Amino acid sequence: MKKLIMVAMFAFFSVAANASYSTQQSVVIQIDQARANIESAVSCSIIYSHTPMATEADYYKGMVYENYSNLVEQLVLTGQSEQQARQTAMEQVVSQAQHMEKLLNDERAGGKAQFTQLLKQTAVQNQCVHYANL
Repeated sequence: MKKLIMVAMFAFFSVAANASYSTQQSVVIQIDQARANIESAVSCSIIYSHTPMATEADYYKGMVYENYSNLVEQLVLTGQSEQQARQTAMEQVVSQAQHMEKLLNDERAGGKAQFTQLLKQTAVQNQCVHYANL
């Protein structure tokens, strides 16, 4: 009887451990997706702020906030405190914004044609859906 209970407990904990592992995999994938979505939304927001369609930047700012919130939620699921998760997510947003602004400033120095080409190329890469109207 003791052996049966031990085997049953072992089986239960094995299944629980596997479920936990698969849940962790899902969270990691969702974290990666949220980070990618933040990068894309920040890029699109900055692109539109440099075009005649600056009002579209507001749409992507909303997307940045939505993806920021999603990333915070996923990071909390991994065991981070909410404060740590918010800090990590904000660092992601700031890092991407700084990267895009540096890239645009470098290209702007090269002339209007290069700058416009970079805007279009980045818009296509990040699937900035409204950019096709320019």
